[in-house]
Amino acid sequence: MTTDYRLCNIVLNDGARSDEYPELYVRKSEPVFNEENGSLVLCGAACVRHDFATYFNAFSNAKWRKYTRIDNVHLRICAQGTFEVRLVAYEQTLARPKRVLLASESYDFEDFDWVDLAYLEGNDALFLTFEIISYGKLSMREAYYYTRIDKALIRPVELAVATTTFKKEDYVIPNIELFRNGVLGSDEPIADHFTLHVVDNGRTLDVSAIEGPHIHVHPNPNTGGAGGFTRGMIEAMEQEPKATHVLLMDDDVQISPESLKRTYNLLTLVKDEYRDAFVSGAMLSFEQQDEFHEDTGWVRPDGTYTAYKERGEDEDRYVITTLEGITHVETDSPHHENRYAGWWYCCIPMSCIERSGLPLPLFIRGDDAEYGNRAARGFITMNGICLWHMTFFDKFSASLDRYQFQRNSFIAQATTGMYPHVDFLINFHYVVLLDLKTFNYDGAEMSLQAMEDFLKGPEFLKHVKGEDLIREHGKYNEQLRPIDELEREEPAIATASFNPNDPYDTGERNLATKMLDFVTYNGQRGPSQLARGGLGVMPYNGWFYPPNDIRGKDMLLAVSRDGNTGVLRRKDRARFDSLYRRYKELRKEFDKRHDEIYAEWAAAREELTSVEFWKWYLEDQAR
Repeated sequence: MTTDYRLCNIVLNDGARSDEYPELYVRKSEPVFNEENGSLVLCGAACVRHDFATYFNAFSNAKWRKYTRIDNVHLRICAQGTFEVRLVAYEQTLARPKRVLLASESYDFEDFDWVDLAYLEGNDALFLTFEIISYGKLSMREAYYYTRIDKALIRPVELAVATTTFKKEDYVIPNIELFRNGVLGSDEPIADHFTLHVVDNGRTLDVSAIEGPHIHVHPNPNTGGAGGFTRGMIEAMEQEPKATHVLLMDDDVQISPESLKRTYNLLTLVKDEYRDAFVSGAMLSFEQQDEFHEDTGWVRPDGTYTAYKERGEDEDRYVITTLEGITHVETDSPHHENRYAGWWYCCIPMSCIERSGLPLPLFIRGDDAEYGNRAARGFITMNGICLWHMTFFDKFSASLDRYQFQRNSFIAQATTGMYPHVDFLINFHYVVLLDLKTFNYDGAEMSLQAMEDFLKGPEFLKHVKGEDLIREHGKYNEQLRPIDELEREEPAIATASFNPNDPYDTGERNLATKMLDFVTYNGQRGPSQLARGGLGVMPYNGWFYPPNDIRGKDMLLAVSRDGNTGVLRRKDRARFDSLYRRYKELRKEFDKRHDEIYAEWAAAREELTSVEFWKWYLEDQAR
């Protein structure tokens, strides 16, 4: 028996975002939401074209046909007014996507009525979409894409969302209400098959005020993202009815209910060959909400983590309010091994958890990368499945980006065998020497501590309290301060020339300067007269090395992207000597004990990823 099965809603109103970034939803007109009858009023003169070929409202035809069992697509619109509907396909080419007009029908409705149109079967275009030509005032109450499908082909899905929070009530409480009203309160199938687990690592939420049907709050010890999300996985595993999928989601995000609905609908129709794939939602910028950042990442052979869809050298950002933009982010990049999905929005089949075990107890950083590599059998991404997250500019933290990333990368590789072709020593070597040359001695300290703790073996990880470690390591995090405040401390800053919008020197050097930098580590080894003194300026991001801007300086000013804040660092040859000796000793110990320590970690894999261990670990961390 066939049924009309809804795939994607046309998003007519997405709160304030619809006003601030209208071209995420519709182009050409200026939509105004009519609060009286719940319709989108498209105001304009006669013959205005309203184009729905946008990030949220174009139908991702190629991907729906690739990943799911659908073989037909229809469009249904509830509208009032005099208007024409044009069905349109966009085919991918080497240049601009090609627009193909498929059909056109005109309507004149005095009251709200339904339009029902079918796209040609077998159409393999990248996108299917539609345009409305309005002749005067047009009101749209509802619109959606659907398919006609045999009911027997619809999979049963129980979707659980696990969000981990730590004292971020301003974010998590509005999100809970959005889930309650926009998902559980909807009249779509997801409403009867959705459960929200809020894992409260800060134990500050009012449980009685929040909990309700299908919404549960779980006070939890602060075990970081890894511990919070693993607690959510266990709760989803043990809920009634048992979840078939668990969607991990950060707390400090904005989400559209439509992303969750599309995820659910996709899972109910997914083909057998993709049933163990992770659905990875894109991270869009919280600050500039038409900007795409990442939908999946991968680990490079040199041990660095980066976005799977990287910007070109001449691109500042991915803007998804243009046809070229939405095509670019919808298209998969060349294959990379070591791919993963970030846990800001990552939907994991329960079958993968049962087969591969739970995450490692890494607290924070690198847990999602390791688990995606270990448990996923492919990744599904799609325009409109996304959220908005604070971007990571100027968020460099030695305790996280040096200690946690370095330690956890080695642990993941040694314990579960992930990233067999990655040499994390390359990145370890790079960041230690980068921090030493840029006088970021605390950053180097954190990387060395990471290596020392990895070499302690799995017993260290089982018993260390991650919350205490983060607190202890917090003293190594630099604090950005206003530039005018730093000027009062160091007058040389007032005369320094820097513009955050100008590119920094990327390091073109001749052989002599390369040798000088290599031998002296920016004037910290060899005769002290090699250093010229003075102040150098560099960006504050933790990764960039501008040798020509810092060579021979006694002080370095690391400046934020906006140029308003920074950190002043001073050369300290004694501390350099101490840290450099420690680095060389650790490299020798790592080489000597490599096989032994990797074997120790590998032997602990089954225990560290088991439900039994995690239940003990969460109780132990609470003491």
